[in-house]
Amino acid sequence: MIIIKRIGQLIGVVFILALLFFTFGTSRYQSMKTKGCSLVVFENKLKKASAENSEIDISKLTNFQWDECYVFTPYYPSKDIYKKVGTEWTTAKTYLGFLVSHNAENDTISDEDFLIVFKKGTKVVLAKKYSINQLPVIFKLDNFKFTRKNAKFLVTGSKQYDKGKIKELILKQT
Repeated sequence: MIIIKRIGQLIGVVFILALLFFTFGTSRYQSMKTKGCSLVVFENKLKKASAENSEIDISKLTNFQWDECYVFTPYYPSKDIYKKVGTEWTTAKTYLGFLVSHNAENDTISDEDFLIVFKKGTKVVLAKKYSINQLPVIFKLDNFKFTRKNAKFLVTGSKQYDKGKIKELILKQT
């Protein structure tokens, strides 16, 4: 009877440890996790600003700290994205989610998939995939990158998509 009770306790401890491990993971996972800032406010401000203005300053539309922003176009693989940004990150809420999705979570795999990544120092503070149906803008960038200090864009209607309903943001040269 005591042996069965000990086995039950051992199974319980192992179950709790496994649950904690798959929720919190390793130090690598914890260091790669973004802080969970929301892009919703930024998306709404960007939609409105690009629809109403011929010029916009992205740095004035954000409510979080960042130094660099990258915007990746359709069909860009994660490993190349990580090289260009200089670091890996995950938006997975749990370690198990990270294990399952990390190799492909930041791929842009369709004609309408774009990925926007904000970085502060060496850390990604915010990253999100979006479609042009959700956020009707296409960033026209050399090398996929702009900085907070140079975040001013000219807004034009795209001739390629939806007869100008999709806006192209062209980085102003300073």
